[in-house]
Amino acid sequence: MKVLVTGATGFIGSHLVEKLVDKGYDVKALVRSKETGKTKEESLNLLKNLNVKIIYGDLLELDSLKKAVKDVDRVFHLAAIARPMKIPDKLYFEVNEQGTRNLLNACMKNKKIKKIIIMSSISAVGPTRNGNPVNEKTGCKPEETYGWSKLAQERVAIKYFEKYKLPIVLLRPPMVFGPRDYEMLRLFRVINTRFFPIDGKEKGIEFLYVKNLVDVCLLTMKNGKNGEKYHISNGEHYSINDIVKAISKSEKKKILPIKFPNVVFVGGGYIFEILGNFFNFHPPFKHDTCKWMTKKVWYSDISKAKRELKYSPKFSLEKGVKETVKYYKEKGLI
Repeated sequence: MKVLVTGATGFIGSHLVEKLVDKGYDVKALVRSKETGKTKEESLNLLKNLNVKIIYGDLLELDSLKKAVKDVDRVFHLAAIARPMKIPDKLYFEVNEQGTRNLLNACMKNKKIKKIIIMSSISAVGPTRNGNPVNEKTGCKPEETYGWSKLAQERVAIKYFEKYKLPIVLLRPPMVFGPRDYEMLRLFRVINTRFFPIDGKEKGIEFLYVKNLVDVCLLTMKNGKNGEKYHISNGEHYSINDIVKAISKSEKKKILPIKFPNVVFVGGGYIFEILGNFFNFHPPFKHDTCKWMTKKVWYSDISKAKRELKYSPKFSLEKGVKETVKYYKEKGLI
């Protein structure tokens, strides 16, 4: 079976390719010719070592996509602007919405494709309302441009499923962490200093270890129902205190018992936002950072994935964090 993975040099994509090769699949990887950053370089070397067929192309270049999807049976679409950044809003939609449309147009030329799995995000739905977990039936109300672009991506996908009968399945993960991730590294580094002054006791945050997500991807290839969406998480609801405790335990660092009022961080967030707008950088945190760290904000129900995909998370928060810390230490990052 031949499988195409877009976004193969990304954090999640590199783990997915590694698993697919291990399972004996013939893998093609769509890679942009101008890949930069630590994760991209490391993942590109990994792809070469795995003898994966690398196809250089771009979501905005239709001809390169036609070449990428040729002769494949399954497609995993992970390429995207995958997090909030200090970039023009239109770029989110050019890549996440139009890029997906271009890929699906290319897929229509290949009648052999049996499944197209698209990586969306819980951000397409938005945060919880009234403390209730979101699920596949929850009305979508994104709070930022990134979330709106992922919702636009989903709408494109559903249109191609309904109108052209493309075999599309959508996955909605929350924040994903694990080895080769350089975004969550900042949190691990802060905790490594033994100083984390935000106190968040209420359970309502979803984290997902990358190997659990990769398992879901393979299960979706087998059990996912076309035209359906699936919320994915570790299967547990965490508070920020749970996460801090798991990381500090793995790092063997005891957090100092110093906590500041939330108003301090809200005020600091506003200051960082102002400075970010003035000096054109993405702030390390915003005024609403305390909200998602201390309230039931990203709270997801994955019962549908368990029932239909037969998903049963293998990696707990503690096990995932332990593997991640081991990787960071081996790389000298913490």
